[in-house]
Amino acid sequence: MILSSPASWRMIRLMLISEILWALGEGLFFYLIPVYAQELGATPTQIGIALGIGELILTAVYLPVGWVADRLPHKPLMLGGWLAGWIGVLAMAGAADWRTFIPGLTLYLVSGYCLPIIHAYVARMAGPIPLERAFPLLSAGYALGGVLTPALGGWMAQHWGMRRVLLLSAALFALSTLAALRLPADPPPRPGPQSPAAFWRGIPWPFGLALLALFTTGQIGLVLLPNFLQQRGGWTKAHLGFFASLQALGTIVLGPMLGRWDEGRARPLGLLSAWGLGWIAFALLQIGFPYLPVVGGAMFLLGGIYAGYSLAAARILRLAPPEARATASALVHTARSLAMTLAAPLAGLLFAMEPAYPLQAAGLALPLAMSVIFWTGTLVRGKEAAPPG
Repeated sequence: MILSSPASWRMIRLMLISEILWALGEGLFFYLIPVYAQELGATPTQIGIALGIGELILTAVYLPVGWVADRLPHKPLMLGGWLAGWIGVLAMAGAADWRTFIPGLTLYLVSGYCLPIIHAYVARMAGPIPLERAFPLLSAGYALGGVLTPALGGWMAQHWGMRRVLLLSAALFALSTLAALRLPADPPPRPGPQSPAAFWRGIPWPFGLALLALFTTGQIGLVLLPNFLQQRGGWTKAHLGFFASLQALGTIVLGPMLGRWDEGRARPLGLLSAWGLGWIAFALLQIGFPYLPVVGGAMFLLGGIYAGYSLAAARILRLAPPEARATASALVHTARSLAMTLAAPLAGLLFAMEPAYPLQAAGLALPLAMSVIFWTGTLVRGKEAAPPG
């Protein structure tokens, strides 16, 4: 089934509504999870273990789930992620102590398994809409939902309590799920290679490894950036929340613009530009961390990095054969999750020596990682994957 342009845009609008509603609900509580878990009696070590378990499970299941999704219709598998996240947040709202809170948190985190399936579904159903336009638009919608809600969630938690915040989030998740239910069903997948070896050879592994290097390098500069700004710049928590909103605004504004640079191009110029803006931001933060306009501008530019994640997904789906799109998309998410696992301890070690070292290390390594992306992300004319639909 190949959707016409109006039907494809209707699908994009429904997905966009669902993403915005989900982001509104998540933004209310996600940044408060460590604080609430501690209020329920968990130690910082137990909180870290719980968050790490969820991330570790995701890293392990992305590729197997992608492989399964390439053999089944995508919509039911996607909806499983929506339902798991909704049940997880309800379980967190009903938790009486940290022991009953952790299972709900883990289920919520693991519900992210559906993200590569969503990308593969959009690629299958986008019809004439370029993926380089659709993915940054969805990413911008998700960022839009998270611009103001972290501050609002903190205010509500202070005055109403976290349980009511989580219940409100669950209501928004339910609305998001209802919007997802209205998405058109995708057709059965095309028959792929009978040989598992032929299937796995079709996955663009060199580009996936290049993305792992790129994402790890970027995360070294990002993971402790709030700590750097607070320690060196003297910025308060209120300022940090404002900077996070500027970063989301950067994703909203820059993502669709950068996506158009990649449309129809053999080289991933939009993807490289997104991370190039991040490189400029790291440089600005090192010299202008005490000045509000400089930090604000740098945080806006860092929004381009988060748009770059969606452009990486669009590019790998162009490189992969149609019968392996879910697995290829899962490779991007595996790289992103594994990058956080690798970057966090390295950034901590560098930060302990000098708070500016993580930014400097990211600034030095990013050009090299981007050059590898330039070569491995090239579409070979006549051999690239078929367009979506």
